Amino acid sequence: MTLGGDSVAEFLSVIAEAPDFATAAQFVCEQLAKFAGASRALLFTLDDDDSALALAACTGYGTDDAPALRFTVEHESHPLSYSVLSLTPLLCERGGREVALPFDDCLILPFPQPQQKGSPPIMTEQRLRSAVPTPCRQLPQLTAPEGRRRIGHAPFAAILLEGASLHINADALAGAALLAGPVLARTQHMERYRQSAERLDEQRDLLTTIINSLPDPIVITDAATDIVVQNRRAEHLLSTSDLDSEGRRRAVEINNLLFTSYLSRSVIGGPRAQGGARELNLVDPDEGNDLLFEVLAHPLHESSRQGAFVSVLRDVTDLRRAVAELERQVQRGRLAEIDATRERDRLNLILENVADPILVTDDRSNIILMNPQAEELFQFDTHADNHARAAAVRGNDTKFTTFISDFTIGLANARREQMRLAQPATGAVLPVEVVSGKIMNARGEPMAIVSVLHDLTKQVENERLYEELKRFSSQLEARIRAATADLGEQNKRLQWSSRELQKANRLKSEFLASMSHELRTPLNAIMGYAALLADRIYGDVNDRQEEGLRRIHVSAQHLLALINDILDLAKIEAGKMPLHLAPVSVALVVAEISQQVEPTVRRKRLTFSTDLPGDLPVMISDETKIKQVLLNLLSNAVKFTNTGGVVVRVRIEGNVVRVDIEDTGIGIRPEDMEAIWEDFRQVDQSRTREFGGTGLGLSITRKLIQALGGSVRVESEYGKGSTFSVALPLQLSPRLASDVLHTEPLPLGESEAESDDAWAGVAASRLNLGASEPG
Repeated sequence: MTLGGDSVAEFLSVIAEAPDFATAAQFVCEQLAKFAGASRALLFTLDDDDSALALAACTGYGTDDAPALRFTVEHESHPLSYSVLSLTPLLCERGGREVALPFDDCLILPFPQPQQKGSPPIMTEQRLRSAVPTPCRQLPQLTAPEGRRRIGHAPFAAILLEGASLHINADALAGAALLAGPVLARTQHMERYRQSAERLDEQRDLLTTIINSLPDPIVITDAATDIVVQNRRAEHLLSTSDLDSEGRRRAVEINNLLFTSYLSRSVIGGPRAQGGARELNLVDPDEGNDLLFEVLAHPLHESSRQGAFVSVLRDVTDLRRAVAELERQVQRGRLAEIDATRERDRLNLILENVADPILVTDDRSNIILMNPQAEELFQFDTHADNHARAAAVRGNDTKFTTFISDFTIGLANARREQMRLAQPATGAVLPVEVVSGKIMNARGEPMAIVSVLHDLTKQVENERLYEELKRFSSQLEARIRAATADLGEQNKRLQWSSRELQKANRLKSEFLASMSHELRTPLNAIMGYAALLADRIYGDVNDRQEEGLRRIHVSAQHLLALINDILDLAKIEAGKMPLHLAPVSVALVVAEISQQVEPTVRRKRLTFSTDLPGDLPVMISDETKIKQVLLNLLSNAVKFTNTGGVVVRVRIEGNVVRVDIEDTGIGIRPEDMEAIWEDFRQVDQSRTREFGGTGLGLSITRKLIQALGGSVRVESEYGKGSTFSVALPLQLSPRLASDVLHTEPLPLGESEAESDDAWAGVAASRLNLGASEPG
């Protein structure tokens, strides 16, 4: 069987269409054995780490007697290793088994693979000479020079053909192996990639199932606090669908604001704030109830996304309620314990007869017994010359005797009353509570009265402090009410001021939007008549007069550009900026704006390049607005770049067209990253600034991008350059356009102004003044 051109093409086609690597390897092994007339054949390939040659396919063996062979490639003098690593065909005759080959007589044909990163290198010429295999020999007619053998090839596999001799077309076999190697290697790589992708899909599905089965919301965010991954519980709190109600949408929007604010505080707080647990209040989108979460946020250090965080939100709402209720129960228990302790202390004092004064009186109110504490209040030394102490004791006795007399004649068996006694030793007032009980005899008649005097000094002091505190509380409440009323009045005034400001701003925007014709028509007339004078319609002009006309036209054109910026801003704010949707070719737009900045790029000696994919789809959007946005950003990049260059890159990311404009200009400071988007705002606000302009370019650009349903962001390093990235939808539907910006018919003044602008452009071309540099 011969191996010609058609058979080789068919041979390679079958390999390329094989469903897997094992099938392709088996087919190659069988076909080459058939072409060579070999009785048996073994196909070996390098394993994953390129350290050994493993058996991939065989032919000429039974189902159960296929050999399990494996050769390490570290022994370069082994014929199989030598042939694979040097991509050199070898012929072994009588002696193959001496070097551990499975056949005595065999032909070894190497299979190359395309050279790529990580591929094993081909043996150098010096190693080829030092590692000559025995007892095999090279086939001179099949051994290519070193340079030809190395170009684009790397070792991959080799086949051992038993019994193949030189009378066969070894050159054709080696050529077939040379061609089949890359195809077979590609099949193996694709199978490995497919297996790896399947394993990744299984792991991803398992991880998704595990995360979704957790009851706690889990969110992974990137450095811009945008949500990258979230489980179902987190989606319930932070995501909406088209079928959701307005109330749920508002609740989810509030949750996103609260969660984003929390992440921002965590980033600002540094590692201490990131590692610990913090509380976060969210809203239940379904019920509208407040939810309390304990957030555990940790940075993903091993993630490819710098600044990514994984946040686990534990719902502690019920736990917090239970803790609050438990605290209330504990507080009530403490109060009850205080009351019980007070009563217990009183009982102990009575039983032990040591804490309070105790007196026992008879039925005639005479004191017959008292303890030492009572003696200090109702007894004194008659021989001592202390009139103050004696007067205090007599006063105490009079008050107590009066109380006992009234109690004795009464019908009650117990009585409690407060009285104010005096300390005989110091003369201080002693508030006490007298608790008295009658002791009855067998006939039910009172025979004695036991009285216990409780010291109320602390209680009186507490009552005094309580009254003082209540008075202070009343004063504080009055002050709070007055302050609240004052804050209410101030809030009303602020709301009125805010409404007036909004009204004035709206009227200003509507006025400017409606005055576009009146503002631009005089300037267009100036430019037109200047063009007529320059064309010598009204007579000849000399060179100085022509230079003056050129300056008039340039100044008028600059002033018209400023007025157009202000009017564009006013029309956007007033909602009168119409969108005209039509098919747009991004490549043509980039080419047009590149031509417009080309004179400035050449004048400043900058490099300029564009990077566009060849299969850019057609957009459905407003071509004029897209040109204005990209020209504004590109003009700024050229304007603020003195050395280096500017690059425009276009990429398709799903249903979004992304345009990156990179420059090597002066860059933007971090503190100015937000200020550049404000109206009439430039980074350098001094009178001696190097770069001119109104400060409206980026403000109008962002508002136009938002009107087109897109977004813009900037990345910059001061002194090294900036990158402005614009993301626009491929298909801007009329409904989305009307939601973003109310589309209205073009007013009569607008059409007249546009015709004036066109007439001014014709006049400029007749003046041969050239394109002005974009601002």
